Amino acid sequence: MPKGSGFVPTKATLLTIMLCSMLMLMGGAAVAPALPLIEQVFVGQDTLVSMIITIPSLAVGLVGFGMGALADRFGKVRVLGISLVVFTLAGVFGFLMDGSSQEQLYILLVARFIVGIGIAGISSAVTALIAEYYAGIDRVKALSYQAAAMGVGVLILEYTGGLLAELSWREPFLVYLIGVPILLMVLLTMREPSRDSGEETESKMPERKADGRLLVICYATIFIAMTMAFLLPTKMPTYLQTELAVSASVTGLFLGVHGVTNACVSLMYRRIVQRMAPFTTIAVGFLLLAVALVTLKFSESVASSIAMMIIAGAGLGMVCPAVSNTLAGETTASTSGKIMGGYSTSLNFGQFAISLISVPLFAAVGNSYPDLFAVMAVVALVVGVLFIFLSRHRAASPSA
Repeated sequence: MPKGSGFVPTKATLLTIMLCSMLMLMGGAAVAPALPLIEQVFVGQDTLVSMIITIPSLAVGLVGFGMGALADRFGKVRVLGISLVVFTLAGVFGFLMDGSSQEQLYILLVARFIVGIGIAGISSAVTALIAEYYAGIDRVKALSYQAAAMGVGVLILEYTGGLLAELSWREPFLVYLIGVPILLMVLLTMREPSRDSGEETESKMPERKADGRLLVICYATIFIAMTMAFLLPTKMPTYLQTELAVSASVTGLFLGVHGVTNACVSLMYRRIVQRMAPFTTIAVGFLLLAVALVTLKFSESVASSIAMMIIAGAGLGMVCPAVSNTLAGETTASTSGKIMGGYSTSLNFGQFAISLISVPLFAAVGNSYPDLFAVMAVVALVVGVLFIFLSRHRAASPSA
């Protein structure tokens, strides 16, 4: 772990970090299966109801950097604990809703926005703690575990929400009670990274500044990656059920294949990084995404859809840990929260943006799902090629 930290993280600490990381993409995952039921309650308010899923991501995008700055100033563990409380209370609020008026829906949307604020604090603080608790290959390993936990978390929590939705539209909001045991684990297994005398001596020297250009590249990359990641769960279910006559339950398995593949490749990242530079890894990841997305253009079948989900999951499993590991290398004790808060902001803005981009883009391609995926494949191809050149440039640069 980094020199100067008085707290030595244990296996229980790493487990707690992984559980916190499961919540990073949970904004809409838990209640997404109940969305059709909620639309039946708030009749004629489909646009507002859809925001129940997307508004937490918007909130994270708006306040993520600020929450990271608060973590730097007041302490990462303290901000993490408070954010878990906010996340739990605001998340469970939907279970207590009674009524179907427009005013009630507005109140629910405010609560969902507050859920996003809680997720912003959790995301910024826990990723910053990884950067401070671990160094070298241990940090790479922890970040790969985190990326895997994010993918598995969405799968588990979405499935649990689906089970609870069998009872009523309110029950899925109980999933947010998961924040209670996680908060207890934070209190028991995590401590604020402290500075000893050795670090105090180092602090008298000018602090190393992060590479601003590199930060911008990483933030833009994770934004683009997340738009593609969330294009699949937002468009693939309708495509599978309307074009290929796949049942709703099998559709869930398709999305599960994507999440599991993402998690498995993320777990392998610590081995991948020993063979490829981070920018090369990102290039390969986007090229895999391009291959996956263009598959449906030439072969509209169930088999090609399965292949697409597997390849896309592998691509994202390479991109996400490579970006977070690159950013972690630019952090210091006083900037880790802000830098990782920017990561959280870009990640969630990407999720929210696809809900705005996909509708006009879908119309522009004549409401053709294969053409929609083909357009995104071109974007992935361009990004992949750009990273090939960036990787060669960094390898040739003496300062790289």
